[in-house]
Amino acid sequence: MPDDVATSALDLRSIFRDSEARAARLKLLIEVSRDLAATDGDRLIEAVDRAAQRAALFAGYGAGRVGTVAEPAADGALVIPLSALAARGREGVSLTFSTPLNPAAISSQEDADALRLMVEMIEARLIVDLQRRKEAELLKRLERREKALEQVLSRVVTAQEGERAAISADLHDGVAQQVAALHRRLELVHLDLTPRDPRMALEIGALIEVARKAVSDLRGVIAGLRPLSLDDLGVAAALREEARRLEAAGHVVKITDRVGRRLPDWLETLLFRVAQEAFNNVAKHAPGATVNLEFDVGRDGEEVVLSIEDAGGQGPRATASDQTPRFGLDMMRERLSAVAGSLEAGPTARGYRIRAVAPLTEV
Repeated sequence: MPDDVATSALDLRSIFRDSEARAARLKLLIEVSRDLAATDGDRLIEAVDRAAQRAALFAGYGAGRVGTVAEPAADGALVIPLSALAARGREGVSLTFSTPLNPAAISSQEDADALRLMVEMIEARLIVDLQRRKEAELLKRLERREKALEQVLSRVVTAQEGERAAISADLHDGVAQQVAALHRRLELVHLDLTPRDPRMALEIGALIEVARKAVSDLRGVIAGLRPLSLDDLGVAAALREEARRLEAAGHVVKITDRVGRRLPDWLETLLFRVAQEAFNNVAKHAPGATVNLEFDVGRDGEEVVLSIEDAGGQGPRATASDQTPRFGLDMMRERLSAVAGSLEAGPTARGYRIRAVAPLTEV
């Protein structure tokens, strides 16, 4: 056989072997990559162990593992520190190949590159898992913080409402009773003076009207401080009572309750105060307006939505450019924000709309 023919045959066999080696390396890299990508959670450790073992065999070692090196490596072992993982906070982790079988297994630059890629894939998967664990821990910490904020808010709201209830009781049992007694005494004096002193009777009659107005106003203040129906029947019932006040002033009020059940006490109180402030704004800025109030549950049952919208009405209306402070709404916005809720308030084409969203959680 001529020398040039023999040389060509040897070159072809070399090319064929190189092609087979490349295909084998590529197949190994793909299998390791898919195995690492397809597993998560508790099974990830098993996938990493499999990848480490396959990398060890490829490098000519009988065993491979990923772990923290607590003792000096055995004779002939290859230790590859995972420096990128250490840079992200998990230090001391290495890929260790032990039990040498074939020291000449890595015989080319392509073999070395393939081994490096396997090590990088293992390290990258561990980095992703570490990042997910950190994110999960951050989420847990945020949840604990939100829970703590909700509990603080609950205590604050409870204390405030307790003070309101105490003030309401003091007014009812003290000033309100005294003013009511004054009203009755004036009526008796009026009856006695009417036939004898008409001029004085007129003055007493005017005082009676003042006393009657004072009694009515005090009853309104007492009811607004803490309506009994809020504790006994819930926020929807309490707001129906508030709606009657608006209706008496010439408004048409429609209340739609799609929640249909009691909510946590702190949440009912919070929603009641938001709606109460909205009703006060309607009474001040939109005389005669039609008011539509809706309770609903949103976002897969994880939040409650309160919407109050007025339309129509007579007289001047506050607009977006109105500089009148809305301290009540600002306070409600802060309270809702403290429990990861939100408050939107602004003019519409025909009136004004307030939308409060709060998490539907137990405290």
